[in-house]
Amino acid sequence: MTTLHRPEELDTATAHLARKLAPVLMLDSGEPFAPDTVGVTRLSVGEPSPSCPHIPTGPNGTSCVLEFAIWWAGDTPHNYDLEHIWIAVDADGNGLSVSASAHGGVIDLPDAEWTDGRPVIYGVPGKRMFASTPDAIKALRCTSASEEDATGILMNGMFAAQLSFVTPYDQFLVREDLRSLRPTPTFEFTRVAPLNEARFVSWDELALEIPRIIRDQCEDLRSRRRGLKAVFLDSGDTLINEMTEVFDPHHDGLVLSAEPIDGALDLMEALRGRVPTALVADGRVESFRNVHGALGFYDYFDARAISETVGVTKPHPLMFIDAMRKLGLRREDASGILMVGNNLHRDIRGARRLGIGTVWLNWNDRYDRTSQDPMDKADHEVRTPREVLALIESELAASGFAD
Repeated sequence: MTTLHRPEELDTATAHLARKLAPVLMLDSGEPFAPDTVGVTRLSVGEPSPSCPHIPTGPNGTSCVLEFAIWWAGDTPHNYDLEHIWIAVDADGNGLSVSASAHGGVIDLPDAEWTDGRPVIYGVPGKRMFASTPDAIKALRCTSASEEDATGILMNGMFAAQLSFVTPYDQFLVREDLRSLRPTPTFEFTRVAPLNEARFVSWDELALEIPRIIRDQCEDLRSRRRGLKAVFLDSGDTLINEMTEVFDPHHDGLVLSAEPIDGALDLMEALRGRVPTALVADGRVESFRNVHGALGFYDYFDARAISETVGVTKPHPLMFIDAMRKLGLRREDASGILMVGNNLHRDIRGARRLGIGTVWLNWNDRYDRTSQDPMDKADHEVRTPREVLALIESELAASGFAD
């Protein structure tokens, strides 16, 4: 019989001490997030933190160190390195000094003011670090948006196994949500967030909750997403000019090199990180490594459904279903996907049978350009990759989250 792990709860004495000394956070007036839950740990001097790679210290007279590991409501990506504050405490339960996290490191805050026995700490917009004065933050001119935001949920070693459910589509949703929430900092620190008003639990409890919180937030974003969710792309005569393909004479069907269609490289560069993309193409895996790799965009795809490994060719539905599953999309998401391809039968008909939106790149006349079936009629017809990009940009502009 499997025994369920029961997290160690926060003991009463530690909870009371933490409430007494909990810092007062001063946040930018435009900060969209607030502390929600705090994992509190009472550490002996020299005892390592259970939640990050740090060993807190304190001045002479330190009896213990209180650690506050802060989870911010709605700030899904920052499970990788929750913001921390440490307070050195004397034998009478008074705070002696305070330190805090700063861009993955730790800074002492000797200039922090104390009010009613609590340190007053200023949060850099976007919460990448803390400071003891607003002037220290203003000197940095930190913005609330950063390259870190664009990565989505950062998967550190602590939670990587528990967050295995996170898909490329989840990451896209988190990035889009952050872009919609991050305001321009005002550097007016008028938002008061007393940490003692947050929910306190043990670190053991919070560590178990975090994966569930993230799953719930991802599901909420999925339910509210409207508009474009992903782009599927064919390769031959969609990105690559098939007439320029050079085949290996010793391996049947293996493409060694090829030239892109004019505008295809710009299309791939523009889509990178903007919307989940999947290659849905017939051929050999090594062919795409050779061609796309040499042109610099092989790794731009978030997923690849290639007939050699899927075991069928387009228009078989498994080609499209494989791409959907690899991105983390569900059958009900089909109408939010655009399949871009040049072949009416293979690309357009195959996608439409699953309810996927279609874009016919009518670039040349190597294949039949007349509909043989009502399902061959694409939702959109374009002539160049640049027109594909313009269409996708328009779809993205009209997409977003329902309230």
